[in-house]
Amino acid sequence: MAGLWRHGDFLKLWGGETVSQFGAQITVLALPLTGILTLDASAGELGVLTAMQFAPVLLITLFAGVWLDGNRKRPALITANVGRAVLLGAVPVLHLAGLLSMPVLYAVAFLTGLLTAVFDVAYVVYLPSLVPKDQLVQANSRLEATYSIASIGGPGAGGLLVQWLTAPVSIVVNAVTYLAAAISVAAIRHREPPPERPADRPSTWMEIKEGLATTLRDPLLRPLTIGSAWFNLFEQVILTLYLLYGVRELRLSTGLLGVILAIGSVGALAGSFLADRAGRVLGIGRTMVWTMILGSAALGLVPAAAGSPLAAGAVLAAGLFVYGLSMALFNVHSLSLRGAIVPPELLGRVTATYRFFVYGTIPVGGLLAGLMGERLGVRTAMAIAVAALLAGGVAFAATRIRSVGEEIFGRKETLCSAD
Repeated sequence: MAGLWRHGDFLKLWGGETVSQFGAQITVLALPLTGILTLDASAGELGVLTAMQFAPVLLITLFAGVWLDGNRKRPALITANVGRAVLLGAVPVLHLAGLLSMPVLYAVAFLTGLLTAVFDVAYVVYLPSLVPKDQLVQANSRLEATYSIASIGGPGAGGLLVQWLTAPVSIVVNAVTYLAAAISVAAIRHREPPPERPADRPSTWMEIKEGLATTLRDPLLRPLTIGSAWFNLFEQVILTLYLLYGVRELRLSTGLLGVILAIGSVGALAGSFLADRAGRVLGIGRTMVWTMILGSAALGLVPAAAGSPLAAGAVLAAGLFVYGLSMALFNVHSLSLRGAIVPPELLGRVTATYRFFVYGTIPVGGLLAGLMGERLGVRTAMAIAVAALLAGGVAFAATRIRSVGEEIFGRKETLCSAD
């Protein structure tokens, strides 16, 4: 562990991500609240907004993976951060000029999502080149802790900023944090070796096909990808409708909603610190299986919330705390497992393939949330999503993932060969 604390370049990467994630968590709250409070968005329009944020995953991720396998990753990280800063900085400007509308918000969400799709692949692929393989779990735990710490302060600060400055203006904080993250990454001294470019390098489509085949044939990557994609699909139904449910049905203030999200992030922070120990005690596979089931069950408390603002808020906070704890544990081991078993020359394409399927279901979940919310009601839509999540968790528990243990991180060979 001390090695990471003395690893200056990792600390710069970690520090930049901490700052940007704090700002991003403000936008997680402020962007949909801009639609709800400023533009009077419906459930259907919120679903479209969510879809616009994550649709780029389906459009560009596979190509980004191929491109990143043949190019240095650090410039992509810097460019994506600068681009996102410019786009989000435009939201308060357009609002003050009276030019903000839902179509404009859709465009900003889509273009920001495009850069985020590239950034997220580059970030995952860049980390194994920066830290030793035997420190990947610790590094991912620290990064997961970063997301959790940012999520604790971000939503609470976002709720207050929305009340004080309005939702659109509060987004400017995220623009500033992305610029700070770009500067931090630019300060990293480590220089990646130039990627090998074989003379007989196959076409982009052939490389995409190789990434797909590697992911879908591997006995561990395949169930991990399918299970995570199913979870994200129905999780997003709940997350898309959460703010609308809280504001219009439970009559909660934006400040209280932010505090509740922050409490959920306290659970995620606890999970990030417990991840290494949980993996050693329960095993990597059993930890992932049980946390997916537990996280699904915890989300069932969201549609169950009712009564006074205090009572409803307490139920929501309890559900999101356990959900955050579970997902942090799951995410640390999912990232570490993929980093350990995938060959470096394939990591970009496999990461892109994984994100294509897993994050590609999020825009579908957003649209499904809008459709179900308007046709069935917000509470009923979320209850159906919880039932689907639990069914997916049980199916995930029956896969080979449950038998994965710590020894996988000590192997010199990878597991990404065809069945």
